[in-house]
Amino acid sequence: MDVSVIIVNYNTTALTRQCIASVKAFTRLSYEIILVDNASKDRSILGLAQEFPGLVLIAQKENLGFGRANNAGIEIAKGKYVFLLNSDTYLLNDAIDVLFHYMEQPQHQHVGCSGGDLFAEDGNKQTSYGHLPSIAEAIGALGFLKLNRSWFDRHLSSGVKNKEDRIREVGYICGADSFIRKSVLEKTGAFDPRFFLYYEETELSYRIKKSGYISVLVPQAKIVHLEGGSQTVSDDFNFRKIEIYSASRTLYFKLCFGPLTAFLSKVIYAVQALIFFIVKRKSGYLKTAGIIMRS
Repeated sequence: MDVSVIIVNYNTTALTRQCIASVKAFTRLSYEIILVDNASKDRSILGLAQEFPGLVLIAQKENLGFGRANNAGIEIAKGKYVFLLNSDTYLLNDAIDVLFHYMEQPQHQHVGCSGGDLFAEDGNKQTSYGHLPSIAEAIGALGFLKLNRSWFDRHLSSGVKNKEDRIREVGYICGADSFIRKSVLEKTGAFDPRFFLYYEETELSYRIKKSGYISVLVPQAKIVHLEGGSQTVSDDFNFRKIEIYSASRTLYFKLCFGPLTAFLSKVIYAVQALIFFIVKRKSGYLKTAGIIMRS
């Protein structure tokens, strides 16, 4: 088996069907599709196993989050590579074959993870990769990034839209389309189960890098991602989402850089929220600062 495609579903049956259909339409090498359902309320997902013969379905009894659901698929995966593909994506070309053949080249054996170029449905670019989150990026987010946005994107930003056709090393690949050597995961371990959502792919990428492997963007693999960009603090103030995001960010900094750095990151992002409160006069930013400090 060349590749195990792992898709996590949570109440997105129509999107998942579209994703699976695109894999079947473009992929020529040997592969399996493992669908992990995170206890969806919409039970129509069960019908996909009949619609797509050979589909491996794992029905979770509860929503365990993105990382733990992928781990369930990785545990039974038979492929030399695992391709973690979001349910809200679909392939525009033979992206899986492109990534597989790139990783198979002898000179690329030090590449632990690769991913393709992500697009919105209208053809505009989506965030495909980023630098590993850092305190320097957090400081830049206080407003300094506006002094030289292009430099910030090239050196610090943890969310970047690809603007080039060249293959290159990056800090991490967006979790929507991570193509990873199974042998590397056997060395580093899969996703840390303490993450429910957000930052699990960056923390795993940090461990992959520490193990001596790199992550690479391969723009010739093209994929549509319907998400619409990163989910960060915004004017709609979905406080539950902010709580999960902030807790995951703090956990990332703690695991990768230690508790002192994790605390410093909370202070910096809380200050950012306070600046937004002063400038925009929206009380939600004040509550956001409190959520960040408690994360």
